[in-house]
Amino acid sequence: MPEQYRVLDAARINVGPTPCWAVRQQRPDGDHHITVFPVSSLEWRAAEYNIDHTTPEGIDTILDMLLHEPWIPDPRKNQHADPAAAQGLTAPATEAAPGLEAWEPAPVNLLTAPDRATARQAHLERIAHAKRTRVTVTAGPAPGTRRSAAAKAAPDPLDAIRRHHGITSEGVAAKTEIVEQARQRLALPQQPAENAETRVSLDSFTTSVWDAAIRRRDEAQHNGQDTA
Repeated sequence: MPEQYRVLDAARINVGPTPCWAVRQQRPDGDHHITVFPVSSLEWRAAEYNIDHTTPEGIDTILDMLLHEPWIPDPRKNQHADPAAAQGLTAPATEAAPGLEAWEPAPVNLLTAPDRATARQAHLERIAHAKRTRVTVTAGPAPGTRRSAAAKAAPDPLDAIRRHHGITSEGVAAKTEIVEQARQRLALPQQPAENAETRVSLDSFTTSVWDAAIRRRDEAQHNGQDTA
C-alpha cells in the first residue's frame, strides 16, 4: 500500500535566482516533506505533454505530475520494471545502457516517443504506478477528521498554485517549439562521432522537481531504492 502524504500549504520561494513553489506535506509518521519545483515547471509540463492548461482538469493533471514525479524510478535504469514499457510503450534505445544495447526496445520518454500524446500516456502510467505503490499526495482533510468538520475545512492548499500558475499561451507555444526541435534532432540520422556538445539531452530543456524533508531526508531520496 502506498503512503499518504497530505498537503499542508504551498508557498512561493526563491532558490537562488529561480522562482519556485514549495509544497509542504505531512507524512504518516508526522514528519514534514517538501516538494519544490520551479514556477516554470507548470508551463513546461503543459508544453512537453500537450496538456490543455486552460481547463481546471489540465492544471490538476500538471500538479499531479509534479507532486508525484519524485517517486518515479528512472525508466532508463529501471527498464525491466517500467510500468509504461509493460504496456508496450517502448522505442529503440538511442544509446547503450547497463543491460541494454543501443537500438534495443527501451521505455519511451519525451524524446523517443513517436509523439507527445504517447509520451504523455507513458508518463501518466508511471505517475499512476507511483501512486499505487509508493506515495499518494492528497490535499484533503487529515485521516479521522469528521465529515462535518471536513466540510468546514480551509480551502485546498493547492488553490494558491491554481490561481497563480503563471502559464501563458505564448509561453507554452515557445516551449513546445523547443521540445519539438529536440525531438526532431534526436530523430535525425546520428553522425558516427557525436560529442557531448551536440547530444540531445532531456535534461537540457525540461525542469526538475526535488524534495526536502524538514527533519530528515526521505530514504527514497537518499538511496534511490524502489521497493515496489
